[in-house]
Amino acid sequence: MPATTATEFDATFFRGLFGTDEASWTEFIGVSVNSFTESREQMARAISEGDMDTVSKVRHAIGPSLTQWGAVTLEGTLRRLDASNMGDLWPSIEPEFDALFTAFEAL
Repeated sequence: MPATTATEFDATFFRGLFGTDEASWTEFIGVSVNSFTESREQMARAISEGDMDTVSKVRHAIGPSLTQWGAVTLEGTLRRLDASNMGDLWPSIEPEFDALFTAFEAL
């Protein structure tokens, strides 16, 4: 099943905060990409180690930003992760992260 994050992604909320300040907008995109990249790596490591506490912390930290970027499928799937299913769900979450990064590249 193809990732839906690419079709949901919407930069309108954050873009409106920066107006014509392209330098700050570009910097903000970089910070967002770095944050999501680090979060993905932390999440993957935590899932492979069975560390639900870290999964919960990372999920909580990035959830609001994902929602504001319009990545609601990714955010919703992360919310469904629990100790009993995280290994099974993770393979369906990784393509959503890939779609998110592709959407950022298009900006």
